[in-house]
Order: sequence, then structure tokens, then C-alpha cells
Amino acid sequence: MPVLIIFSLLLLIISGCDKKHEEKNPFEQISREEPKEILTPETQIPKTQTPETQTPEILQAGKDRQEQNTTTLYPSSGDTFCLCDIKEQNHTVSVEEKQLFFKDISQPIVIIHFFSPWSLPCKAEVPYLSDLQKKYPKELFILGILLNPKDHADELGTFIQENHADYYISESKENNAFTRKILKQLHLPDIMPIPLTVIYRNGHYYRHYEGAIPIEMIEHDIKVLLEE
Repeated sequence: MPVLIIFSLLLLIISGCDKKHEEKNPFEQISREEPKEILTPETQIPKTQTPETQTPEILQAGKDRQEQNTTTLYPSSGDTFCLCDIKEQNHTVSVEEKQLFFKDISQPIVIIHFFSPWSLPCKAEVPYLSDLQKKYPKELFILGILLNPKDHADELGTFIQENHADYYISESKENNAFTRKILKQLHLPDIMPIPLTVIYRNGHYYRHYEGAIPIEMIEHDIKVLLEE
């Protein structure tokens, strides 16, 4: 009888050990996952290299990339800007304290539309701006300003085609500097809502709108300016 009891206990111990092996450790899957690393543009270096072992070329490349990605609206070096579109058509704009001078733009009304291609409100306004440009070809010149062209210049051709942007859009490297001047003129901060729409007549400021607005409001302003 004692032998039978001892044998039964051994069976229970053996079966219990097997059951433990079958149960999954709740942390086992996590511990087996490969670590993931998110690399920002300025820190894309091999994992085996530390700052102490990086070559001067790698350090300089990282520094250059960091400078490119930390600059949003760079300061202007002057008050005259050369704007250029994807067709390499140029327009020169000079900014004074209270007035803009548009070279080679004969229309009395100029609407400057500051935008980014990733913004849905910006996209929504584009076809209607194109309609206004077609409706008032002799009275109106719409000047689109692509913000941060370093980041979005490659997207501009597709943006124009998909959204039917039939007006002048500058992708100039001077866009951000020009934008800074206009923001300063309007007493607006560098962090700006987009789209930003600014209306001028004969180079003099008339009105601006921050964010998306009904196109009827812009056309109303055009009609008012044409009647004055």
C-alpha cells in the first residue's frame, strides 16, 4: 500500500512538470521580439558606431542633415525676392514696409496664397482659385507660395495636376524668406495657420484671411476692389 501511494505521488509530480512546460510564459513573446529603432534624419548612422568612433564625414553629414530639418522659415537677406515656378517662369517681388512691388505683373489685384500640399483645406481651395484666375484674367493675378519648398518641391507637379491648379505657383528657394517678410508686414507669427490668403491692390495691402474661407468672400473682395 505505501508503495502504491509513493508511485501515485511520482506520477502527479511528473505530470505537473509537463503541464508547466506546456504553459506559455506571458513575457516570453515580448522578450523574443527584435528591438526596433526609429531613426530621425539627423541620426541615421550605423548602430555599431558611437559618436566617439564616427568619422568626420559622418559627423559632417549628420550636421548638414540636422541643419536642413531644423530650419523652417529662414531669415531673409534682403527685401527683393525672385520667385520661380516649375516652368521656370520668374517674377520678382520687392517688399517695403507698407507696399509690394510686383515686376512683370500687370494685373492690379494680386492674391498671395500661402499653402502646403499636405493640407486638406489648402487642396480644397485650389480649384476655386483657378476658377477665379480664369474669370478675371486681366484684373487678377494669383500667386501661390509653396511653404518649405525643400520638403515639398517633389510633390508640387502632382499637386498641381491632381488639384487643377491653373495659376502661378512659386517653388523658389526664396519662398520662406519672402513669407517671413509678409508675416512681419502683417504682424503675424512664424507659426501660421494655412492656407493664408493675402489680397493686394496696386501693391497695397487690402485684407488677409487665416485658414480656409468660402471662395465667395474672396470674389466679393475682388468685386469691391474693381468697383472702387
